Amino acid sequence: MSDSVGAAYREWKGKRADRVAGDHLAAAFARGVLAATPEGVSLRWVVDDGEDRCPDCDDNALGGPTAMAALAVVPIPTATVPPPNSCSSASGLPDRACTPGATNPDVTQATVSITICVPGYVAQIRPAATYTNSLKVDHMRAYGYADQAPGDFEEDHLIALELGGHPRDPRNLWPERLTGGSGALQKDRVENWAHDEVCAGRMQLADAQRRMAENWIALYNAMLAGVATAQPTTAPTLAPAALPTAAATTPSPAAASPTLAPVLSVLISASRYGLVSATTLAGASCNAKARLPSGNISSAQGLVPTKLAIASGAVSWSYNTSTQTTPGTGTHTVTCVLDGVTRNASASFSVP
Repeated sequence: MSDSVGAAYREWKGKRADRVAGDHLAAAFARGVLAATPEGVSLRWVVDDGEDRCPDCDDNALGGPTAMAALAVVPIPTATVPPPNSCSSASGLPDRACTPGATNPDVTQATVSITICVPGYVAQIRPAATYTNSLKVDHMRAYGYADQAPGDFEEDHLIALELGGHPRDPRNLWPERLTGGSGALQKDRVENWAHDEVCAGRMQLADAQRRMAENWIALYNAMLAGVATAQPTTAPTLAPAALPTAAATTPSPAAASPTLAPVLSVLISASRYGLVSATTLAGASCNAKARLPSGNISSAQGLVPTKLAIASGAVSWSYNTSTQTTPGTGTHTVTCVLDGVTRNASASFSVP
């Protein structure tokens, strides 16, 4: 019996070594292709049907061709993960000594227009799930979460990739809870808002990075407090008039009560895997994001375009799905902007 078990283990180990070596060679080849691809040339993922298909790779393949931005291959950092139980998280914030944040040297104020503000840029530099999942286990030990379920956490970038955060530096990643008042969903919202502010020129990149690293919750609260609300229009002050006579019984049209300008809001009306619909104000510019059960953001074709809400306020996205996507519960987030006001809403969906 022991000989049979030993033989089976040696066979499995040999096959796994070949698989791991092949994965590293494929990753090295892909990095070489990215480095050699001229700006403006479109690339797309292609999955070999003859091999086991990972959900993330299959989802990337659904994204269709992606135009290359001016992108350099980000060097692999040399930082190490802190030892077990040496870090602590409070109120949704990481330990500043363990997770201070780290930036991508390719992203500066001078390059935002050809990096983070280019659609598809983040998908090009996002690290593989195999890397972040492994790092999440190590970071959970460092933060004292070794006895908790990895599925309750997301290995999140403190300085978001869409704000020029370093994709692979352990100092820019930590195990963030998915749920709660200060969890990953709330952080996603402020990341999207800050990205829009930087790309619109209303916020400096360095300021957004600093505020995100120091206290992303404070930035979130500043977002809620700083988003302007449309002010009501008021009629001019009228001089006191003489008391009306008995004949003056019909109010003048000029004395009608002022009307309030509509306030931007977003309501998700449909949320299922492959479709998300929302209602907002007509003319609002909206985008949609689908966070898959694996914790990764879908790059499926159909989610990328920014759409304008029609006269009824309706806006919707249909996107490609895959039978290889990890089953579970995902989250749709729709963000709309109108006249400088930003609002968003989130709703869950199920992947069978």
